Amino acid sequence: MNLPAPRDTLFGCMWLPRIRAKAQQYKTGKLPEIYARPFCIPPAVDGQFLAHFQLDKDAILDACDLPDADFEAWFRALPNNSDAHIAKWNEIAVNLGRPGYPMAERLPWAISEYYQHIAHLNPQTVFATLEADEGIAHS
Repeated sequence: MNLPAPRDTLFGCMWLPRIRAKAQQYKTGKLPEIYARPFCIPPAVDGQFLAHFQLDKDAILDACDLPDADFEAWFRALPNNSDAHIAKWNEIAVNLGRPGYPMAERLPWAISEYYQHIAHLNPQTVFATLEADEGIAHS
């Protein structure tokens, strides 16, 4: 599976290149089931991203194939989107799963259900869990 890393950015926004790539693969039926099942559902990272930017699954599916310049214009034109809003998302994103952040109660369950093979690493965030699962080194 070749997806951008969770911390990769597009237009300064973490997760944006990943959700865009997932949307493109989803549309063509090439997104593996492990990623397709939780694609854009509210309790997952995609859902957190969409809620933060006041988007829905259809909006990201409609925009994902735009050329980069048009995709950036679409993303930048979202209501209430600004550099500060993106920075706030980036701060939330890297902390998803920590106490006091979204997904804190869901992370232990996800590790026990889907990521037992990395549980010994004791990941403290959703991004750390995904990076360990996908073999992505993060400094």
